[in-house]
Amino acid sequence: MREPEIDTSKIPRDCMKSAGEPTYSIRSFFHHLQKSQLRMALLVAGLSWLLFAIVQLSGTLDALELGSLDWRFQLLPRLYQADSSVVLVAIDQNSLDFFEHQSVHWPWPRQFYGLLVSYLHRAGARVIAFDVDFSGHDIDRLEIEGHESDSAFADGMDRSGNVVLAAQLSIQEQGDQAGGSLVKRFILSGTPGLPSQPAFTRVVAPIQAFQNGAAKLGIVNFESDVDDICRRVSLGFRFAGGWVPHFSLASYAEANGLQENQLDSLLAARVRSNEGRHVIYWYGKGGPTGAFRYYSFHSLIYSELKIQQGLPPDVPLRQFAGKIVIVGGSAAGLFDFKPTPFTSLEPYPGMEIHATVLSNLLDGHRVREMRSVWPYLLGLVLSLAAALIFFMARKVLYSVPAVVAVGLLYGGIIFLVFYHSGWWVPLVGPEVSLSGTFLASAIVSYATEGRQKRQLRKAFNRYLSPQVVTEIVENVDQVELGGKLIEGTVYFSDIKDFTTISEQHSPKELVGLLNEYLSLASDCILRNDAMLDKYIGDAVMAIFSAPIPHPDHAKVACLTALEVQRTLGEYYTEKSKRHGTVNFKTRIGLNSGNMIVGNIGHTNRLDYTAIGDTVNLASRLEGVNKMFGTDIIVSESTLNKAGGVVRARELDFLRVKGKQIPIRIFELISENQALPDITEEKLGLFAEGLNLYRAKDFARAIARFEAILRIDPHDGPSTTLRDRCDTLSKEQLPDDWDGVFTLTSK
Repeated sequence: MREPEIDTSKIPRDCMKSAGEPTYSIRSFFHHLQKSQLRMALLVAGLSWLLFAIVQLSGTLDALELGSLDWRFQLLPRLYQADSSVVLVAIDQNSLDFFEHQSVHWPWPRQFYGLLVSYLHRAGARVIAFDVDFSGHDIDRLEIEGHESDSAFADGMDRSGNVVLAAQLSIQEQGDQAGGSLVKRFILSGTPGLPSQPAFTRVVAPIQAFQNGAAKLGIVNFESDVDDICRRVSLGFRFAGGWVPHFSLASYAEANGLQENQLDSLLAARVRSNEGRHVIYWYGKGGPTGAFRYYSFHSLIYSELKIQQGLPPDVPLRQFAGKIVIVGGSAAGLFDFKPTPFTSLEPYPGMEIHATVLSNLLDGHRVREMRSVWPYLLGLVLSLAAALIFFMARKVLYSVPAVVAVGLLYGGIIFLVFYHSGWWVPLVGPEVSLSGTFLASAIVSYATEGRQKRQLRKAFNRYLSPQVVTEIVENVDQVELGGKLIEGTVYFSDIKDFTTISEQHSPKELVGLLNEYLSLASDCILRNDAMLDKYIGDAVMAIFSAPIPHPDHAKVACLTALEVQRTLGEYYTEKSKRHGTVNFKTRIGLNSGNMIVGNIGHTNRLDYTAIGDTVNLASRLEGVNKMFGTDIIVSESTLNKAGGVVRARELDFLRVKGKQIPIRIFELISENQALPDITEEKLGLFAEGLNLYRAKDFARAIARFEAILRIDPHDGPSTTLRDRCDTLSKEQLPDDWDGVFTLTSK
């Protein structure tokens, strides 16, 4: 069967390649992307975010994010204060030492706790909660048998009717001793809103007599995050087909008289973390100097004994009226300190964690954790921001501060949000996404745009100065090497009497002196971001606003000219004192206007320079200094564009050779500042003389200029105009004489 013919004229030429030659490549793909900074930014942001999402999903950043939550508590002032109705009775080192001196060793007789309950009940405490292990019977002592001591405590609880005890749950494993049991009334029905957790099968609980006397029972299981720090607690625990409330929740229920159904609704409605647990709002460091009021255990026992003896107590009863009292260990030897965000500042007893959670429940204080999808969404937003900033700014000088500013702004916002509302907005993940995207952008840029810049530099170094090449490489879009009309200021300078000076030195000496002078002048020019165009013997040509445009080119050019004169003057004055060397004086001409810049010359030797009337006039103005005996002459256009940053005096209204339109020229004197009185007087007299000269009142003009010369015999412009007035006064001038002086030489 004959194969059909293919009309190759309809196939794009790019597709007609030899067999085995790839039609597309990664390099061409990136080259295509590089044509659109937006497409490149979106691609890099997407890939970087995908990598971040994998890292975030793996849990690698979890510990850092949890640490950032700690920073918010540690660095920010407290929005909320701990509830003052919650107080702590500490089994502290003072209490242990006190009873040790009485020959009562730890563990203490249970009757001590009965005395404490009696005192607090007498004081009108709202709740008495023990974060103490009562899972075993008391031991027999010389002064009292164990069962009697237990009965004293149980009777005290029964009389008080508001005691909450603690239990601990675990999962029964092979080899474990059998656990205790819970009274059925402490096991609530259902599992409302409990976090995802295993059903516990073993309990370490108070003895039966204590459970019978207690009003409530709560679980004191310690829960920590991946970095072993406590920040979240489960408010309920599955056990024996139902659930048991957390110790803090049980104390809250007792304080407010809540029934089982009310606890169910509270637990279901409570704002929790993504894991279904309560995120603790911390009030500050732990311990007696922290957020909660502490009382030493022995002081209350001693107070109760005094009351029973008819004596006033050491601790007034009124201090516990209506209080929720949590009793627990704070002595180091009891090993009940737990790691929290504030452990580095002060050891944190376990009972104070329960007090903090209880205060949260009482006052509605909470940390609102955002849903787990938010780190990914915020990370995507910051990834896009980083990539867009990098590829749109295109300069590290701008992009790095901008990305840092975005990162700081984001961090500042989430800290403020946390302070004012308690929302835990993810910090680490989105910031990692921002940083990773910026790093990826830099790598991709170096591999694509950086490669293009290196090729440009290599290609143009053959015929352009390194400065111009750098400008081109960093601002490719703004530079047109083929020729471009710009507005700028041209700087021309040469050395006064250089021909005479050159005759007095050997060639070697002259070259050394000239290089010294050119280095000083060039440093000033380059320091002010001008393009040093060329050296022509002792002359220097520079362009302000090329190849990259600068709106304040005239101002910078004027200030640069003054800086050059000041630098040269100071240098040669100091050097002449030490070596008596030649003192070069430079004359400068400045002119602003439109000019053409671009590569000009032979194909094998191009020079990036400027041409046009603006350039020519700047060169002429430099030469006019010789006629007036001045150092810096600027055109009217330059002075107007400089915007009042300098002081100048008008010299003349002249017409240069080859031009019909006259221009006003000015001597640049100084930066815009107050001048000595004698200088101000000279400028005033000169302005009067110039006006009289233009009015053809030459006699009075001469008088003004001579008055200046009596003050300063070396004032060149006054000498020039005095002599001109003298000459013109002897001539017959036409009636329409306009005061314009025409130059007959360049």
